Amino acid sequence: MSKLTPKILAEQARIHGLLVEIYPGNRIDLDANAEAVLWVNSQKELVSAIKTLRTETGLQMDRLSDITAYDNIDGNDGPKRFIMVYQLYSMRFNVRVRLKLGLAENESVPTLTSFWRAANWLEREVYDMFGVKFEDHPDLRRIQMDERFVGHPLRKEYDIKDRQPFPDSLPVRIATRAPAIGQE
Repeated sequence: MSKLTPKILAEQARIHGLLVEIYPGNRIDLDANAEAVLWVNSQKELVSAIKTLRTETGLQMDRLSDITAYDNIDGNDGPKRFIMVYQLYSMRFNVRVRLKLGLAENESVPTLTSFWRAANWLEREVYDMFGVKFEDHPDLRRIQMDERFVGHPLRKEYDIKDRQPFPDSLPVRIATRAPAIGQE
């Protein structure tokens, strides 16, 4: 973890203040590193917030660091099934802002590929692992799991011990322990 200098903390406080000013009705949290977490209320507001965060002179969130999601089946973060998480970074101000958006089971979210090309692979990963669909994505298909795989492995109802062997796959031998040297 990087050291939080007084300069970085001051920038983070400034960014937080700007977000509170721009989004007075939204939930805005601070994480353990005093970085702002802006909760947006809809897919339309997500796109609007991205545009504002990229172009607002005092923010200039010009880099998309990550897109991920988590399964909120337990309801800890509201009634929606999934929480989308967008990590943005300002190269100029050396600070991050996280955006969060709740999604119901069958809701989709707009793609951000028109803002950042890097969103392409990140959105495909979220689709593959959670089944979240991205509207107007140029190539929404699995990126980590085999195309024949059924389900989405990071959903909480997916059994961690569940296996899906494919008959045309090469057999794999997994040793239970490494043999001693010279006893192979």
